Amino acid sequence: MVVVPLRAEFLDNDLTLVYMAARIGLEHGWSHIYSLSLQHQTFSELRPRAPWHSGGWFLATPPYAWLLAPMVPLGANAAVGIWMGAAIVSLVAAWWLAAPGHGWTRGLWLLGALAWYPVLYALSLVQPDFLVLLIVAAAWRLSERGRPYLAGAVLGLSAIKPQLVLLLPLVLVASGRWRVAVTWAAVAGALGVLALISLGAGGLGEYRSILSQAQAIPNNRYFTPAYVLGPGALGYVFSAVVIVVAVVAGYLNRHAGDTRVFALGLVATTIGATYWHLQDFTVLVLAAWLFWRDGPPAWQRWWLLVVVVGGEFAWGLTPLPVLIGVAAWFAFLVAPPKVLRLQPE
Repeated sequence: MVVVPLRAEFLDNDLTLVYMAARIGLEHGWSHIYSLSLQHQTFSELRPRAPWHSGGWFLATPPYAWLLAPMVPLGANAAVGIWMGAAIVSLVAAWWLAAPGHGWTRGLWLLGALAWYPVLYALSLVQPDFLVLLIVAAAWRLSERGRPYLAGAVLGLSAIKPQLVLLLPLVLVASGRWRVAVTWAAVAGALGVLALISLGAGGLGEYRSILSQAQAIPNNRYFTPAYVLGPGALGYVFSAVVIVVAVVAGYLNRHAGDTRVFALGLVATTIGATYWHLQDFTVLVLAAWLFWRDGPPAWQRWWLLVVVVGGEFAWGLTPLPVLIGVAAWFAFLVAPPKVLRLQPE
C-alpha cells in the first residue's frame, strides 16, 4: 500500500507539490507559490510524464512550503525520503506520548494504527498529518502537565495543515482552557501574518482564486457531510451547527479531563469539515487514543469499530459508514461523563 506506489513513481505523492511550491518560492519569490502557470512549469520539470490537473495544485498554507525550503537543494527525491522518515517517527512519537495501556497491549495501538487504511494511504501520499498528530499529542501532554501556554504555542504549529484541528481551539476556549487557546492564536496568528506578508496582495489574490476553484472539485468534499447533504448551502449549514454544538459541548465538558476535551475537538473537526480527504481521518487515531484514556463505557468503545471499518473500506462502502461512525462518536463526547475518572497513564 505504501511501497508499491512509491516504487511505481517516487514523486507521485503530495509532498512533491509542497517541494514544488518551496522551489518556486526560492527561485521566483514567495508571492508566486500559488501561480498556476509556475506550478505547471515546475510540476512538468519534476514529473515530465505525468498529466497536469487539479490534483497537481499546491493548496497548502505557506508555512508548510517554508518547512520544505531547506530540502530544496537536496532534490525532490531526497525530500520525499526525508519526509517519509519524519512521518513515521512522528507517528511513533505521538503513540509514545498519547496511546493508552501498558506493555504489549500498548504496542497493539501502534500496530493497529499502522494497519488502518487511512494511515497507510496518508503515508503513501507522504502527508503532513503525522506531524500534526505529534503536535497535538505534545500539546495535550503539556496541557495535562499544567503548562497551558507552552501547549498552546506547540498547538499553533499545526498551521502547516490547520483544517485537521480547526475546531479544537474553540472547544478549548469553551471548556475554560483559554490559556492554551491564547498562545495557539498568538503563534498561528504570527504565522498567518508572515504568510500574508510573504504573499502580498497579488499572491493572496492567487491563493483565494485557487482555493475557490478547489472548493468546487467534488473529491475535496467527498469525505465530508456534503456527500449526504450535497455541495450546496445545506452542507455548510450542517458544519455551522457542528461548530455551535462543539462549543456547547466544550462548555458542558469544562470539568472533564484534557483527554476528553482534546478528543472532542478532533472529532468535531472531522465531522464538521467542509474540505476533507480519506488520509485526513488519520487524526482520529489520536482522538481514539485520548477517548480510550478517558474511560468511556464499553459500548462506546465498541462503536469505534464502525469508524475503523468505515475508514478501512471507505472507497468500496462509500464515505457513509465512516461519517455515521464519527457523527455518533461526536454525540458520545457532547455530554460530559457522569463520573469524572482519573486519567490512566
